[in-house]
Amino acid sequence: MTNRNKTKPDTPAVHIPPPVIVVVLLLAGLGLNYYLKTTFGAATGWLKYLGFGLCIIGLGIALWCAILYRKAKTSILPHTKDSNMIETGPFARSRNPIYLSMLMVFVGVCLIVDAPAALMFIVPTYLALRYYVIAREEAYLTRRFGDEYISYQSRVRRWI
Repeated sequence: MTNRNKTKPDTPAVHIPPPVIVVVLLLAGLGLNYYLKTTFGAATGWLKYLGFGLCIIGLGIALWCAILYRKAKTSILPHTKDSNMIETGPFARSRNPIYLSMLMVFVGVCLIVDAPAALMFIVPTYLALRYYVIAREEAYLTRRFGDEYISYQSRVRRWI
């Protein structure tokens, strides 16, 4: 094993699962909201419907992606080696549809439970996903798939 292999593992080296990051920050936000006792006020009713819509769409996208990973016979787990790239379905429009779906569910939950202060935690959640998870995954995928991934990056946006 060379020194190069020690510094650049053959995985994205994402040791904290992204759903854990999202759930921990969501719970922190909900805890803050509980402490501050903030509400959306008169808008609460229709925002709950919007929240349910975001959760349903977000979970639907995540399920669709999981099915595509299974069909491609590659791992959905970000700490494991990828065997294939997926460029169909939601991956044709976003390089990170699963993380986008997680953010949609995060916002949806905040709307459903009437927790406006918790929405402040969407920013650190986005930053954690973008700079801890996605940056590592992009570097890994560039090493793993080379020009094929670079071409994909030029055609498909990171988010939407």
